[in-house]
Amino acid sequence: MAPPPVTYVRHAMPAVDERADPSAWHLDDATRAHARAWADRLEVGDGIGVLVSSTEPKALETAAAIAERWPADVVGDARLREAARPWIGTGYRAVAHRYLRGEAPDGWEPHAEVAARVRAAVQDARDAAHGAPVVVVSHGLALSIHLGDRLGVDFDRESFWSRLAFPDAWALDADDVLHRSLPAPIG
Repeated sequence: MAPPPVTYVRHAMPAVDERADPSAWHLDDATRAHARAWADRLEVGDGIGVLVSSTEPKALETAAAIAERWPADVVGDARLREAARPWIGTGYRAVAHRYLRGEAPDGWEPHAEVAARVRAAVQDARDAAHGAPVVVVSHGLALSIHLGDRLGVDFDRESFWSRLAFPDAWALDADDVLHRSLPAPIG
């Protein structure tokens, strides 16, 4: 029997606080409510074996919304944090696109380091799940780098990152087929 897919979740949209580092941003009340409704649509079969999340607040709060719907303990794992970069702001998206194409902008965490730490976190979650479904809550750049590492050179990290919503979910099955893990809303 093939193992269940790993579901990769990008966190919900945080409330931007210009005074704080993005790694410290939180969800606001409206976004938490949206994340709870969104979590109801996740395709995770009979439930979640392991729900592991980046330790950044926006990811932990997204994972908490998932845990409310699909009873599971949230396990924080700092290895799932966003790729380190020295700034965000004007021009950020253009530099992020270059980064995802393989460039190494000054101060940005090397791809190999991001890929290695996320790969290890995902493998540890799969091992702990003992064959049950795993949900990984992380960040756009980290997930794009990880999936590129996992799926090889034909995976377009840049296009994947550009298409990600806040929140979003993608499942990677045992045959390395990646698909959106949310059915269309009913009604």
